[in-house]
Amino acid sequence: MEMDKLKKWLELTQRFQADSFWEQIFDEKSVEKIKNSPSISPFTKIQSSFPKCDLYETDDILVIEAEIPGMRKEDLHITVNQQLLTMTGEFNTLQKGRKYFIKERANQTFNKELVLPFPIKISQIRTEIRTGILFIFMPINKEEIETIPITFDQLTPE
Repeated sequence: MEMDKLKKWLELTQRFQADSFWEQIFDEKSVEKIKNSPSISPFTKIQSSFPKCDLYETDDILVIEAEIPGMRKEDLHITVNQQLLTMTGEFNTLQKGRKYFIKERANQTFNKELVLPFPIKISQIRTEIRTGILFIFMPINKEEIETIPITFDQLTPE
């Protein structure tokens, strides 16, 4: 009996985490308004919850760490357009010919966009996968960061 309650609870939490759950409760415009809220930094604006990512800077390099357990590199595509990095792919966990008793890892396609805080040197991007984590190393292009000069009026106070 307790196992049935646990299963129902897990199903409920999975539905609660899905974007479609919130779109059913609120109309699409309300969900977009929340996602595009000015109180949220553009650097933390997330379009998709999968894969989970960290974005940080170290030694003039932007680094993204993305959780992609069990994904093959053939199923993942990364593009950069100006300061927008896009990861798209398909996470396949369902195997034909298996009789599943528990199936918590869903097949899913994803399209995740991250706004990069600095311009990067696209030709020098390096990627690697270690223990289910995708690392994307992007050297910051300091030449494209513009400093805006500030001038002051030279008025003398009365």
